[in-house]
Amino acid sequence: MFKKIRERRIHFTILAFFTGLMLGINFSFLASANESPHKYLDYFHKVYQILKSQYVDEPNNKDVIFGAIEGMIKSLNDPYSRLLDEKSFSSLNEMTTGKFVGVGIVITIKDSDVVVISPIDDSPAQRAGILSGDVITRVNKTLIKDKKLSDIVDMIKGLPNSRVKINIKREGQDEEMEFELERTPIKIKSVEYSLIENSNAGYVKLINFGSDTAKDMADALEFFNGKNVSRVLLDLRSNPGGLLQSAIEVSGLFIEKGQIIVSTKGRAGSGEEIVHRSERNPVYTKKLIVLVNKGSASASEILAGAIRDNKRGKLLGEKTFGKGSVQKTFNLEKDIAVAVTVAKYYTPSGELIHNKGIEPDYKVPMFDIPNDELKIFKEITSEKLMDKFVHKDTVYDEKTRKSFVEFLAAQNKKMSEKTAGYMLKKRINLYKKSSLYDLEFDSQLASGLEKINKND
Repeated sequence: MFKKIRERRIHFTILAFFTGLMLGINFSFLASANESPHKYLDYFHKVYQILKSQYVDEPNNKDVIFGAIEGMIKSLNDPYSRLLDEKSFSSLNEMTTGKFVGVGIVITIKDSDVVVISPIDDSPAQRAGILSGDVITRVNKTLIKDKKLSDIVDMIKGLPNSRVKINIKREGQDEEMEFELERTPIKIKSVEYSLIENSNAGYVKLINFGSDTAKDMADALEFFNGKNVSRVLLDLRSNPGGLLQSAIEVSGLFIEKGQIIVSTKGRAGSGEEIVHRSERNPVYTKKLIVLVNKGSASASEILAGAIRDNKRGKLLGEKTFGKGSVQKTFNLEKDIAVAVTVAKYYTPSGELIHNKGIEPDYKVPMFDIPNDELKIFKEITSEKLMDKFVHKDTVYDEKTRKSFVEFLAAQNKKMSEKTAGYMLKKRINLYKKSSLYDLEFDSQLASGLEKINKND
């Protein structure tokens, strides 16, 4: 398959691998802007011939060339530029179509750590309690530091109904946590929405930015308009992003026609700058609060930045992830490609949020188990006490919550009713799809609803 690529292209593509890794010379350091690459191409020819004729074992052409491409891309020190071999390309297609078999986490490499950008809604990872920002250290007991992202993904994925063990480090906790997860078919939904009970407010969760997201979001907003909803809470938490065009189209549903949504700029001095403006009248024009957290990345940050800078609404929650770069995929074959960062994007105010993130207007932490109760939580987990209390037909209500607190006390596990209720509800939801929103334990959503209901 790879033989179809012309030799000249191969030589140019893999040059940096040999010059940078085998000769110890940094191409970008030595070569000035006006210097011809022919000298380094000659290096490649020589090294390639040495390997082919003198190396003790017969080298595999594909491995040598793919390694060269990966070496060149690695020299960019950009985790978002990467080689998409057959496996990686297949994985990308799975994500594009919204169907794959795994545990339901979106991961990236940040500062040499494998970081969870977000767990996918209603996935094994989310139901088990894996959170945005968790650092994965081991997969099936194997250390994964310094491994390629595609290899790590392959380790986590597997056959339906098989199981995988994942160890994570979580901020604020000294000990690693181990999760054993069942691999299942994962279907990524784009938009979910609902009216919030006892309130003239709508809640819409935007899960990713795909080709149909703008249409799905427009349907949700039209539904709210039909119900005379005067305020909407837009949830971008743990949304890892997606298509740039989708982010622009969704922003246009809220932003006035002609207003700037985002601008993208290519290499300095290239003159490649594109300003994207809203090309339509907004579908929804009433009160808006956007929920964000450290799992809100890329296209999510474009939308959040457009809403903030155009003073269309307020952001509430935690600082966003900080991915402000744009990738373009260049096909080398039908199922082989390279994804290359070709531009950085700027919010309407001209802010570059890459590796910085967006600070919310209202900083509100998410409810979690207090540090002074973590030890008890670990004991409850290790002793499998939840298995003794919760069954598939267990219903979460005030009576069950009080019974659970009494059950823990009988086991000499004293815990506040709030934390016990939080643990109980999460465990019960393992056996059934949870409600789209939860005002009891979702402190950010509850705070957003309180603020948006104010008249000021």
